[in-house]
Amino acid sequence: MGNRRVALKPHAARIQRWVEEGRGDDWIAQELNTTPSSVQSFRSRNSIYRRDPVRRGRLSEHPVVLDENEAGIVLITDARESEVFANEWRGYLHRGPEDLQIIVTRDRIYLEKVR
Repeated sequence: MGNRRVALKPHAARIQRWVEEGRGDDWIAQELNTTPSSVQSFRSRNSIYRRDPVRRGRLSEHPVVLDENEAGIVLITDARESEVFANEWRGYLHRGPEDLQIIVTRDRIYLEKVR
């Protein structure tokens, strides 16, 4: 089946998430069975652009070692020294699993706030 025009508005949240993950219009179009130009036009009309967290001062990168124990997966890192961690994440230490979720992709692991 070839690409066709589809209504993108119902997919706005997914498109926003994919853009923030760094997915391009070609990839998004393939997922939604439409054309890259339709995706680009929709993003433009709805002000969906990839934000640059580095320029906004909201990103800090740290080396990490993955470890596994009987409780689960452990990330060993110096991120606790980060100003971003102190300001945005420290309050999530020892909170319940309903407050955070981890998204594991082929290339990345994301930690997201649910609440």
